[in-house]
Amino acid sequence: MKQRVFLALMMPFLFIKGFAQEVNSTMPSETSEEENTTYWVSPETNNERVLNPNKFRDNWFITVNAGTFLNWCDNTSDAKGKQFQPAAGLSVGKWLSPWGGFRVMGMWGRGFGQTYKPVLDRTYNWNVVNGYIDAMFNLHNLFGGYKENRFFQVMAIAGIGVEHMFGFSDESWYKNYNVNTEKNNLLGFRTGLLASFRLHRALALNVEASVNCLDDSYDGVTSDDKWDGHVNLLVGLVYRFKNHDGTHQFTFTRRDQDKYDALNAEVNRLRKEVAEMKAAPAVEVKREVVESERVSTLVSFDPNSTEVNKLQEVNIYTAAEGLKKIQDGDLYITPIKNNEMSSDLFNGRANAIRDMLVNEYQVPAGHIFIEENNELVRSLDPAKNCVIIYIVK
Repeated sequence: MKQRVFLALMMPFLFIKGFAQEVNSTMPSETSEEENTTYWVSPETNNERVLNPNKFRDNWFITVNAGTFLNWCDNTSDAKGKQFQPAAGLSVGKWLSPWGGFRVMGMWGRGFGQTYKPVLDRTYNWNVVNGYIDAMFNLHNLFGGYKENRFFQVMAIAGIGVEHMFGFSDESWYKNYNVNTEKNNLLGFRTGLLASFRLHRALALNVEASVNCLDDSYDGVTSDDKWDGHVNLLVGLVYRFKNHDGTHQFTFTRRDQDKYDALNAEVNRLRKEVAEMKAAPAVEVKREVVESERVSTLVSFDPNSTEVNKLQEVNIYTAAEGLKKIQDGDLYITPIKNNEMSSDLFNGRANAIRDMLVNEYQVPAGHIFIEENNELVRSLDPAKNCVIIYIVK
């Protein structure tokens, strides 16, 4: 009876202490209407939602484009639509954040030239191959805030690259009109807009309108015009590669509210039990005061992951600091509920916590015990000074 009363009195405070450490690292915002989860928000950024960590392998994409070059050169303004020539491209890129990224893009297209009609009325073509590095800016996310699964987005493009002109059509009149048909390389500058339509979690349809500005010799003819170039009108299919967590985009950090509701229910149950014990008729018992120093905290993981989430490191740090204050104390790692996860998953998570305690916080490995059966940990002598880390599924 005495031991039961002591445990009942102590457990609510232990749970409350660990629970407070968990939620104080960030604060939950409103619950999503689509799923029974709560987003984490950061007080340091005006309670904005917290994004999950982005690794180097995340948020890469590849795009296949097809469309047309609208060539603008000397005398093409009255070409009656012939300046539209076929074009195709391939690009690979990465979003560094929801607001910006880059791509490396190569294209092939056909150039179109028109002679000065009062002197000679001729048209001619050539091949264009180019490569550009473009910076990309998501205007919706920059000015409207990031939103997962947004159907329509507009992006700005700005880049620099090189264009190679070759394969001019074989015309005998070139030498009389001073058209330079030799291969040529030109530095180019690109700017434009891109509209993206989400088709699937990994697929999107892009519609791009951009302009490549080039030297006046792009069409093989040099005149008083400072710039030649072409407008790119492209339609592209985008595939976004899978991220390390199985998603295909940036995601906000979530927590399963049901888990925390269950913990609160357990706290309330223990409080009710303590209140009932206090209200029970007094019985004559021999009192023994048991003093102990015990710290309890919770550590949760991403689904099926054994990697410690950055948001949980504060709880591991708290456990390490608590152990340092206990002379010859031990630290136990156990699940919050038996059979809640597989043995392999529990041991992987427990070992990840143990490694962090040993390597980052210099906790002696000989004082760390991993116990899959939490009943054994809960039955420890109340007088034992220790730290308990409960792993939440």
